[in-house]
Amino acid sequence: MSLRPLSFYGTIGGGNPLAGELDNVMSYLSNHVEVGNKILVIPFATEDSKLDGWFSSVKKSFEDIGIEHIKLLDYRLTNQEMQNEIKDHNILYFTGGRPEKLMESLIAKELIQAIKGFSGLMVGVSAGALVFCRDCIITKDEYYPETQVIKGLELVDFSVEVHYDGTLDEELFPLSNNRDIYAIPNGSAIFWDNEVITPIHNVSLFRKSNKQIFGED
Repeated sequence: MSLRPLSFYGTIGGGNPLAGELDNVMSYLSNHVEVGNKILVIPFATEDSKLDGWFSSVKKSFEDIGIEHIKLLDYRLTNQEMQNEIKDHNILYFTGGRPEKLMESLIAKELIQAIKGFSGLMVGVSAGALVFCRDCIITKDEYYPETQVIKGLELVDFSVEVHYDGTLDEELFPLSNNRDIYAIPNGSAIFWDNEVITPIHNVSLFRKSNKQIFGED
């Protein structure tokens, strides 16, 4: 059963667009956007010191496929002004960083319902991809000493693992007993459209403590 049948989501595992790592992902996206579309970048997962770099990479990626209107959502706006910005755009782009920081900001700014009511394209990279899920899985790394699961936006009923490199399979196997987990390496992505999931490059699916290749080049 679909959660939002009219929406289209892209979840990108990670990668550097300036180095061409996301060229194939953006080529796929170019078939689902129009030149006049307007993109709103939601940067609340990202540290201030990294924000300029993120915005530059977003601009480079979308300007290459003909999208010129790319706007950063200003955290200083009122809650209502932010909601109006969301309604005024065709594409929402969620940057990477800290998923719990992103969720806390979306709740504090009362943006959850505006996002759930959005009928356009949503793209999430890294942490921005994690929060699309019902269960947002944050696997352990240099920032998180233990794997944790927090509540996400519940836009899709599966979970994703980003920057996947195969080193944390032992963390994903038990978590996959209660949910499907799509493990997405840098340069890969999945797109969800009316319950159809399309992989770009290799993606692994963890289901019921088993692992299988979901998409291959």
